[in-house]
Amino acid sequence: MIRTGRELLLGLLLVCVFSSSPAQGCNITKECCEKKINVTECSNDFKANVNSSLSTIKESDDVTLECSHNIPALNLSYEWFWNDKKIVEDKDKYDHVNNKTLILKKVLSSRKGDYKCFVTTSCGSCESEPYHLEIENNSIVIIIVCGVAALALILIMGVAMKIKLKNDKVQHKERMKQRAEQRAQDAQNAGPIPFSRGY
Repeated sequence: MIRTGRELLLGLLLVCVFSSSPAQGCNITKECCEKKINVTECSNDFKANVNSSLSTIKESDDVTLECSHNIPALNLSYEWFWNDKKIVEDKDKYDHVNNKTLILKKVLSSRKGDYKCFVTTSCGSCESEPYHLEIENNSIVIIIVCGVAALALILIMGVAMKIKLKNDKVQHKERMKQRAEQRAQDAQNAGPIPFSRGY
């Protein structure tokens, strides 16, 4: 009987511990939350996720990543990580890296990888699952477009040269014809050449 009572007590204790344990990636407890703010806003299952503004991302797109979570307002602060390296504010590439949103401007394929947000509160912290950002590489398309444009330019220049040569040939023939007509006209206007007698 004593043994059964001990097992029952141990079972109840385990249930209580697991019911108040933080969600995976979070160490924020419901108990701390209840002490800080209204009980109705506290949960046993705090989570953080990263969402993207675009489903398909191509090079040179502006991408906004948002850290969404169900954590109440417990003096929140945010940090962002890319492939487990902390992202430091860089106005040329990023904006709002220490806030709920991360903006990647004119993103290149080299920026693909796993992005995570880290939410710190007065009751602990919560780390999101990695969000894998895939970026379509446009370099092959650019090479093809440049190659086609170069070929088209060469063809246009070739056709233009051919037309110019043809026009020059026609103009040359016209000038030669005019010169021949002018010589004939000059010869006709000059009259017969006088015959000189020799003594």
